[in-house]
Amino acid sequence: MQSQVIICDQQTVYAMGCGLLIKDNPMLMGYHIIKSLKELDGFMAMDKNQQALPLLLVVDSSLFDYGHSDAMVQVSALKNKMSIMVVFNEQDDAHLYQLIDNGISVVISRNVSKEEWSKALEMARLNKIYFCSIIAEKVFAMVNHMEKIKLTQKVHQMHTYDKYILVRICEEASSKQIAYEVGHSKRTIEGHRTKMMQQLEVKNLAGLVKVAFVSKLYDHYLSNPGLYDITSCAKTSSL
Repeated sequence: MQSQVIICDQQTVYAMGCGLLIKDNPMLMGYHIIKSLKELDGFMAMDKNQQALPLLLVVDSSLFDYGHSDAMVQVSALKNKMSIMVVFNEQDDAHLYQLIDNGISVVISRNVSKEEWSKALEMARLNKIYFCSIIAEKVFAMVNHMEKIKLTQKVHQMHTYDKYILVRICEEASSKQIAYEVGHSKRTIEGHRTKMMQQLEVKNLAGLVKVAFVSKLYDHYLSNPGLYDITSCAKTSSL
C-alpha cells in the first residue's frame, strides 16, 4: 500500500531535494513540506480521504524540544500515529539516545548519499530498523558506553549523604571516622555502604571506589568540595 510523506524541515532546499527522491518511489503517493511540528496538526485535520493513506513523517531532529518535559511524550505519540524517519541534525548524542529509547528506529544524518536516504525512507515505511553508517557508529559507541551512562545516572541520583560517604571511602577514611564526621554510628555508615554496594551492583569497597571514579563523582568532589560540606550531610541518614 502506498504512503503519503510529510517532510518537516526548516531547511527548504533540503526538503525540496528530498521531495525529488520521493517522486521516484512508486510506493509513495506524493509529499507535503511543513516547517514545524505545529503545522503537522493542521495537516492531519485536512481531507479525510488523504488520511486514508498511511503517513510517513521525515522530521528534522532539531525540531524536538528536548529541554521540555513533554518532548519525548510527543515523539511517542507521533510514533503511534505514523511511520517516522528522523534526520539527526545535532551534536548532542544524548538526544539520539532519547529518540531511540522512545521508539524511533530509522535515523540518518543530514549528509548521507541519496541511496542511504532512499533506503531509510523505505525501511521507515515498512516500520523496520535502519541507521545510516554515521548514525550506526554513534549507536555502536552508545551501546558500548551504556553501562557507564546508567551507572553515572545512578550516582547522580544518590543522596548527598551517600555521596559524601563514597568520596570519603575513596580517601581511605574508615567507617568509624566517617561516622564521627557526620554524627552517626559506625553501624549506620556500614549500613549505607552495604546499601550503596547493592544499588550500584558492586561486591566490595574497591568496586565502590571504581564507581566513584568512572562516574566522575570524585573529580566533581575535588572541584566542588563545598557541595559535600559535612554540615549539610550530618544527621540526614535515611536508615
